[in-house]
Formats: sequence, structure tokens, C-alpha cells
Amino acid sequence: MVTFLQLKITKISVKTRIGKDYAEEFYDLIEIFNKYPIEELIIHPRIQKDFYKNKPNMKIFKEALILSKNPVCYNGDIVTVEDYKNFSADFPSVGTLMLGRGLLANPGLISDINNNIKLDKNTLKDFHDKIYEDYKRVLFGDRNVLFKMKELWFYMISVFSDNAKYAKKIKKSERLYDYEEAVSSLFKEQDVIILTRVV
Repeated sequence: MVTFLQLKITKISVKTRIGKDYAEEFYDLIEIFNKYPIEELIIHPRIQKDFYKNKPNMKIFKEALILSKNPVCYNGDIVTVEDYKNFSADFPSVGTLMLGRGLLANPGLISDINNNIKLDKNTLKDFHDKIYEDYKRVLFGDRNVLFKMKELWFYMISVFSDNAKYAKKIKKSERLYDYEEAVSSLFKEQDVIILTRVV
């Protein structure tokens, strides 16, 4: 009797920057990636030491589209509808994008891109409250919850008008009570605005 083993194939995607110290390192990286059947190669066209400074290297990204044997997804600085439109006009063949900081700042970005539905304060408040309540449920102590929420506010504060004093209060909060008071005041007293710059 012969028994056949059924193998399950796992699809793998890889996210990469274009190098550690120099953009030219990408040419060696792409040779490595091309040796393997990757479901999707997600390219953030900055080098590691750029962190999020400097502009993405779109020249290297353009070459990556030619050199890659695997499907390519773009990642980097798509934080407004205008960013999306400009990218799509320059790279119409790229159908997949990864939105990171743009969605943290504006959780309504995809609705705006797809359906021209602008982010409203209630949607943003629901987004905040869901994350906040979930962190309180799974993390122990005010300090741990506040650390996570302050990271989120680093991006999200930019969608509010006249946000400087509220950002300062949120950053200085040491107890959940103080944090909740600062956030409540922000939502009551300021408006949500459309982002026009990179966060």
C-alpha cells in the first residue's frame, strides 16, 4: 500500500529596504530575492540608516520593477490621497501598496482613496477608543498602556487642527486619567483636518 503525503505550500512575502548603508546594495539583494518564489516583495525604497528621513529612492524602485522576478508591492510615504494619486500616475503597473504611517495618522485613508469619503471625528474617535480599550485589556499598568498610545499619537495628532498643546499634554500624561482628559479635550475642542504633508 502506498501512502501519499500531502504537502501544504506556505506563501511567503518579504519586506525589504533597498540597503543598509547604500542604495546600491539593492542590486545584490534583488539577486538573492530572485532565487526564491516569493509571493510578494514589499519594497520600502530607503536605506536602513535613513529611518524615515530623506525621500524614498524612486529611481531604485523603478529599477526594482524591472529586475524583480517576483510581484512587487510599494511601501513608503503614502499618507494622503494626493500621494496615492501621484504614485499611481508614476507607477501604473504597481497594484499593491502597503500603507503604514499613513493609516496610523488617518485610519480613513483607504475610504478616502477608494470612495472619496473623508475621515470624520467620530470614525477617528472609534478607532482610538477600540485600540485604547484593547490595550487596557491586554497590558498591565498605566505606563505600558500609555507607552503604546503615545506611539500612536505621534502619528495621529497631525490630523487635528491647533494640536500642539494637546500633543504636549498627551505626551506628559503619567496616569490613564490624565491621558483620557487630554484626549477628550482634543476631540471636543479641535477639528479633524485633511493631511497635506508627510507625517
